Order: sequence, then structure tokens, then C-alpha cells
Amino acid sequence: MTNVMTNNLKHLISACENQEVTNFVLSPGSRNTPLALLLAERNVNLTVAVDERSAGFFALGLAKASRQPVALVATSGTATANYAPAIAEAHSFHVPLVVLTTDRPQELQEIGAPQTIPQAGMYTTNVKEALTINVQEAAADVTEYIDYQVQQLVHQTQLAPRGPVQINLPLRKPLLPELGTPWPVVVQQDFGHLNTQLDAASLAQLTQRLEHKRCLITIGPTDQPLPMQLLQEVADQLNAPIIADVLSSVRGSVSTVPVQQILKLPEQIQPEIVLRFGGTPVSARLLPWLKQQQIPVIQIGSDHLGKDHSRWAHTSYNLSATDFLQQLATTDIRGAAHYRADWEHSFQPTPAADQEQLTAQELPRLLSHLAPEHQLFLANSLTVRNFDQSFAPAHPMRVHGNRGANGIDGTISSTVGVAANQHPTWLVTGDLAFFHDLTGLQLARQTHANLTIVVVNNDGGGIFSLLPQAQAPYFEQLFGTPQVLNLKAAAAFVNAQYQRVTTTEKFRKLVQEAWTGLRIIEVSANRAHLPAEYPEGLG
Repeated sequence: MTNVMTNNLKHLISACENQEVTNFVLSPGSRNTPLALLLAERNVNLTVAVDERSAGFFALGLAKASRQPVALVATSGTATANYAPAIAEAHSFHVPLVVLTTDRPQELQEIGAPQTIPQAGMYTTNVKEALTINVQEAAADVTEYIDYQVQQLVHQTQLAPRGPVQINLPLRKPLLPELGTPWPVVVQQDFGHLNTQLDAASLAQLTQRLEHKRCLITIGPTDQPLPMQLLQEVADQLNAPIIADVLSSVRGSVSTVPVQQILKLPEQIQPEIVLRFGGTPVSARLLPWLKQQQIPVIQIGSDHLGKDHSRWAHTSYNLSATDFLQQLATTDIRGAAHYRADWEHSFQPTPAADQEQLTAQELPRLLSHLAPEHQLFLANSLTVRNFDQSFAPAHPMRVHGNRGANGIDGTISSTVGVAANQHPTWLVTGDLAFFHDLTGLQLARQTHANLTIVVVNNDGGGIFSLLPQAQAPYFEQLFGTPQVLNLKAAAAFVNAQYQRVTTTEKFRKLVQEAWTGLRIIEVSANRAHLPAEYPEGLG
């Protein structure tokens, strides 16, 4: 049985590698011993993360930054359940993960055996497909099936809508594989690359709808980079202004206008039609405003088909943004003359005054001056909303966030995964999201990430101060939830650099200087003094 298990697991690992899985994240245990030892022998890019929840979000960040599927390897029992939050985020934000859960064999199921829970299909609809493979079955057909089906599953993670899959592996003892034996050659399956286009009738209908119309382009959060040159060509062709979400990574690459501007437009220059790319915008006001004004929305993107909670995008195109823009750029079509210029003239931004005292509201402006090679990760809640309003980078920048399920869990670990590409990386987070993922600090230390974590410390859940429950009894106990964190001690716990910064000048210097390793910058804030404009962005 050991020979069979060793051979089939080698086939499984090789099949994953054939379909661009180059990173494996292992949460150590007993039941996944054979996979752990074989991955180490194979000398793959292997990260060992002892906390499964942290491991799941680390893999999520790796996949976001690399745009390739990443494999997670868990031992049996509740360890597998701790992957669930990251898998839910991967499903919601279309991130490719291959989840390898090792399991107890059938004779130990539902009979009181330790570290045994129902694992087959445990992630339900948060995975695109779930499969159980008995790698200890001695039959040539099983090995051939592994070669074929595992490659099919990994490929599924990269097909729109992208997302995770689960392969459950029941294993009987003995669990030690035979090391030092030859690795098999697994034939690589070629799935090709498909380009899609609108047919002639649909293209003619689209052209008629856009011709001489006041057209607006909106781009929501996405990890799939848009072709900037094509985007700008189409925007110029249509005379269309572009509203780009802070998590679109488009700001700084093409000319964009602030999202809040649309709420102030005179009726005569409101858009007549909208081309919408990417996921659900950070701004909670944009989609409801378009629906309220009865402005038609065309949604583009195979990952996002049917993902419109406003239920107003009555036209959806199931093709990639790149394919759509390529086809539109070669089509003779013109939007309303001078529309973009009229839009820009209607809005005169007021330059922000330089404040001596550092506040959370100053951070987007100061971090807009990061060098182009830097990466930025934004925590949910007030942080990402603050940056969506005023982050205007001078250069193209990769900006990430876990904006699928919008949770605060795993924020540090996801950022560490993004930072694994060795680019200098910044995370801006509130104190509760920081507290929620302290094990991510050790992961940052372990992986030698060059990571700066800016913690806006308002001692609790600041966003609740802007919601109706702020006036409810027991507010501090139930919603404010102050934790009285000692961030300096947390930094010392993992040997990180620590500074508490109170002036914009000092923070500006930190933005400009090079650093290595992990550093934590604390910025104090007061929940009682949140600016009045925040409610415009709350949902």
C-alpha cells in the first residue's frame, strides 16, 4: 500500500505542477505526512504555516499577486474547517486555489475516531468542484484518472468564473511514503487559450446604443489587470470619463475621476449609458445612484456575470474585459463629442491643505507618493472606504484587498502572501483587523516579507460609530469593542520594528525611505472624531 500511495501522490503533485501550480502552502499535521514529505523531496516552493486560517489567507494573497493557482495542504479534522473563511473569500473574489484535504479512511468516519469530521464536500458551494480520490487503491486506472482529472480540476480554477476546488484524500496508515524513488512523468494536458467576441448582431446593437451617447466607464475591484492602452483607446473613442475603484489598480495608469463626483453632476451631463467592469465597487452609493437615475448599465466580464446586487445591469457580456476592449477598439464608434471635457469642467477639485498632525484621512494622500514598485493592501471597513475617496497615485500601483466577502479576518496573512513576490508592500489596517490576525505577524517574520503595517488605532470598531447602532444602548460593549492593544509589545513579540507617528512630515519620510523586514507604524485616531463625509460611502 505504501508503494501505491507514494506513486499516486507523486502523480497528483506532478499533475498540479503541469497546470501552473508552483506554490504549495502546508499546514503540518499527522494525516498529511505523506504529502508533506513528498513536497519537501520535490523541492517545490513550499511555505509551512502552522495556523490553518492564516495559511488559507496567505495562499489567497499568493494567488492574488501571482495570478496562478496555489495549493493548500491540510491535515484531517477541524484543521480543514479553518480554511473555510479564505475559501469563501476566494469564491467571492474569483481567486484560484487548489485545496488538498487529507482525511481519515471510510472505516473511521462517524464512529468516534479522533480528528475526524465530514470533509467530503465540506466547503459546499464555495468551491467550483469537490472530488474524493483514494490514492491507496492499487489499480492502473486510478493512477491514470489522477493524471487526467487533477489537471482538469486545476484548470477549472482558472476558468471564468475563477475560484477554488477541493480534492479530499482519505489515507490509511502507514503514512510514511517511500522517499528517494523516481518521480513519474505525467503527460501535460493542453487546454489552449480561447478568445471570444460578440457576434455581428450583438456588436451592431451595442454600437447603436453607444453611438453619440454620453458614456461613462466604471471599473470595480479586480485582481485581473486590464489592458491599460486598450482601455484608454476605448475611453478616448467614446469621449468617456473613467471612474476607477481603489482596488482596480487602474488609478495612476489612465486618467480617472473621483467616484463622489457622479453624485454632484448636473442633470444635463449625467451619463446616458455605463460600461461596467470588475466586481462590486467599494462605494456603496454608485450602483444605487445609477439605478435611481435609470441609467442603463452594461456589465462586462466573465468572472462577474450575474454579480450585480443592484439588479440593474440588464445587459451582461460573458467575455473577458480584454476581449471586449479589443473588439470595441477596432469598431467604428464614437460617443458624445466633448462629453469627457464637459464632465471634467464641472468638477474643480480643491487641493488638500497640508496638515501638521497625522490623521487617518491623510494616509491616502501621503501613500499616493509610494514608488511604482511598491504594493498596497487595504483592510476592509473604514480603511478601504477612506482610500477609495482620495487615493490618487502618481504612478500605476498594484492595490489589493479582500473585497469578496468583505471580512476583516486574515488581512495580515493575505498581505504577507502578496509580499511573497519580494516587492516592498504596505498594509493599512484598523486595530481590530490587526488584532484578528496576529498569527499573520509570525508568518511575515518567517517568510522575510518586506512589509510595513500601518495600524490606525482608534481602539475599537470605528465604522459602527457611523451606523444607526451608534445610538443604541450597550454600544461600547457590543459594537465599539475596545481591545486596549499594546502595538509596541505586539511588534516586539515578533521582533518587528515599531514606531508611533503623529506628524505628516515624519510619515512622509517613512514613505520615502527604504526598509527591510517587518515594521509596524501606529497612527492614533479617535472614534468620536470621524469626519462627516464617511456616511456617503457606507452600505
